[in-house]
Amino acid sequence: EHGTCNPETRRCECPLLWYGLTCSDPFPKPNEQCAAYAHSVLSCGSNERSQCLNSCHDRGSCEGGFCNCYPGYYGADCALSLTPNGRPELLAGQGYVPRRHGVKIYVYELPPMTNTWVSISRLDRPLVAALMQRLLSSGVRTADGDSADFFFIPLVMRAQGLAATHLKAVVYYIRQHWPWWDRLQGGHRHLLVVPADLGRRSLPEEHLEMTANVTYLTHWGLHRNHSGGGWVESHRPGWDIVLPPLLNADEPIVFSPLHVLNRRHKERTRGLFFAGRICGDGKVPHQGRCEDTRSSFSGNTRQRVSMHHWNRTGWTVATHVKAYTSALSSHTFCLSPSGGTYGRRSVQALLMGCVPVLLGDGLHQPFEPEVDWSQFAVRVPEQDIPDLHHVLDAINETTIEELQGRLWCAAQHMYYSTTFGEVMGEDGRFDAFETLMEILRMRRDHPELDPREYVLRDINFADFMNCKLAPKGGRVPLCSQNRLIKAADEPRLRPCRNQYPGLPMRSMHMFYSWPGGAVCGQNGVVATCPRSWI
Repeated sequence: EHGTCNPETRRCECPLLWYGLTCSDPFPKPNEQCAAYAHSVLSCGSNERSQCLNSCHDRGSCEGGFCNCYPGYYGADCALSLTPNGRPELLAGQGYVPRRHGVKIYVYELPPMTNTWVSISRLDRPLVAALMQRLLSSGVRTADGDSADFFFIPLVMRAQGLAATHLKAVVYYIRQHWPWWDRLQGGHRHLLVVPADLGRRSLPEEHLEMTANVTYLTHWGLHRNHSGGGWVESHRPGWDIVLPPLLNADEPIVFSPLHVLNRRHKERTRGLFFAGRICGDGKVPHQGRCEDTRSSFSGNTRQRVSMHHWNRTGWTVATHVKAYTSALSSHTFCLSPSGGTYGRRSVQALLMGCVPVLLGDGLHQPFEPEVDWSQFAVRVPEQDIPDLHHVLDAINETTIEELQGRLWCAAQHMYYSTTFGEVMGEDGRFDAFETLMEILRMRRDHPELDPREYVLRDINFADFMNCKLAPKGGRVPLCSQNRLIKAADEPRLRPCRNQYPGLPMRSMHMFYSWPGGAVCGQNGVVATCPRSWI
């Protein structure tokens, strides 16, 4: 009565407030259980305040993030059922067809304490949820593990304590119920999201040894030790993949001046812009210098830029400005250093049409080295920080125009348009999710190839990265998050807030419940969501 039967593992999966082999025992201290998974009292039980993956496809009730599936259905979003011959099937009766081209990915169905129990509204990096949603609506997901190219482990490791508590048990659970971990050399071709600040290095050494063959999807691309920050290498180029951060729908990017319908040309100042925390202790520097001399924050890059350039004419290097969005849109160069560890400023700058100035020796940006950031950004070695003004002054106008001309395509690869809606008039063909899928295709087709050579060896990959590859399924119109262009003035614009009026629009979390993501629009049947790639 209170749980979902998983016929593959022969387990009853229980909602947050029930436990036991048959989910028949209520938790004696429900408030403590809710708090342990970051729920409020309102979001913990079965009510309208709870958000569930893909709204359970209308095949179950939503209880504290958990889909309590109707009889015959199972899975994190009730997408699975069994065929008459006992094989798992996705979205039965809805006409789900996996993609014919590209990779196929199998998603393990883990106990809900490892993912859906965690309140999505409290997660600042809900990457696991976003990927689970799009793997299905894109047609990449397969229910047949024997035909899969990769295997996705949907373990949420952003919530405090969950990584250390569950990862070892999850690997044991997978090996107990499915054959592919052991069959593929101990986790090879398995994908694991670790959105923590230090990526892989946020895990205990025993976990790293156990998952040595796993491909980590992280935001932190440090591929060699960094003495300034005291950071140890984490990213393994060609094995792990650096993903762009999830940018919120109420960030400056919703005012992106790159929108194709924005015909107004705005002049940009030649100077450099940065506004944000500079000193490790969060204090405002005095005449560019920080009282806190520790270098662990930003690897001492922000502090040194402030010390050398705090009062340079035409530059803005400050802890805050009144018009942050306007400044991003009016400067030619935007400083994009790391913070405590990984930063989001490089991606934010791209989406705002500002050329990122990258600081951080040995630090790969999202999708690097598969994507060549030198085509649209300026990377400056840390030793040249004192001469940063000379480095930027030496860039001629022709080169600047070339860098700016590539920003619109590059920005598409760094934003999850098919999940959240467009901000630049893009149709989502080349968004961050699809870019990840294309990189995985290259890993499958060219497993020994250096990622830096992908564009040289595969014409489809090169065309994809240059935003020139024609869609096989047709162009998909996305709802818009851009607030710079008013719907009243531009009838072709479809605001996302009008597409799904029943959900709050101020944060990324509402798309978790939106079946299939923004690409599906008001189509509640995920199996028939439009696809650019088939």
